[in-house]
Amino acid sequence: MFRELMEAFRRRPLLDQMYQEMEQMLAEAVNMYRPIAGLLTGAAKPSEETHAMIYATDRKINHIQRKIRKQLLEHLTMSPGSDVPISLVLMSISKDAERIGDMCKNILEVAEALGGPLENGRYGERFRAMLAETDALFGPTVEAFAKSDSELGHGAVERGRKLAKDCDAIIDDLIEDNLPCRLAVLYTLLARHLKRICSHLSNIATSVVMPFHRLDYFDEKWDRPREA
Repeated sequence: MFRELMEAFRRRPLLDQMYQEMEQMLAEAVNMYRPIAGLLTGAAKPSEETHAMIYATDRKINHIQRKIRKQLLEHLTMSPGSDVPISLVLMSISKDAERIGDMCKNILEVAEALGGPLENGRYGERFRAMLAETDALFGPTVEAFAKSDSELGHGAVERGRKLAKDCDAIIDDLIEDNLPCRLAVLYTLLARHLKRICSHLSNIATSVVMPFHRLDYFDEKWDRPREA
């Protein structure tokens, strides 16, 4: 159903433009996430240029999100009853993309507070794996949305569910650990922010595998449709 809606949606110039703007939001979110992950893994060093770029990109994402919202409102006002389902989907997932930008800024704050890359201990190793796995979740999520591919969407949702549980496991361990307070707080925030990014990516992926009323509920029990 989603594929048919998107194909009809993209045959209309204004609506296709909004769809492309949604893809741009996701691409900009990737551009924010990767430099920040590099700060935490030691692949990059903190700089004023990186800080400024992250905040400028977040403002760009916010601008696109507001533009999409305004265009959707105008379109539905001028054409009442037309394209309502897919318009509501785009409204929902554009908000998820905007929230990913906010979470990236929060992770940047954690990275800057740490003042250097993650430690080499067990938490450092787990977070490095989590950062890489979260990075790997962007690709199939964006592709699933761009191609209206339900198989990729299912895979992204399942990976997002696992990553969210891994983040919870880190937080549970931190609660029972005896790390210095400051480090424990920063690591807990990092795990929480990463979980939210995975959750928002999974919410976007649900748009190609679930009806509108179930968007954002990727973490509840759900079954993949059986193959015919």
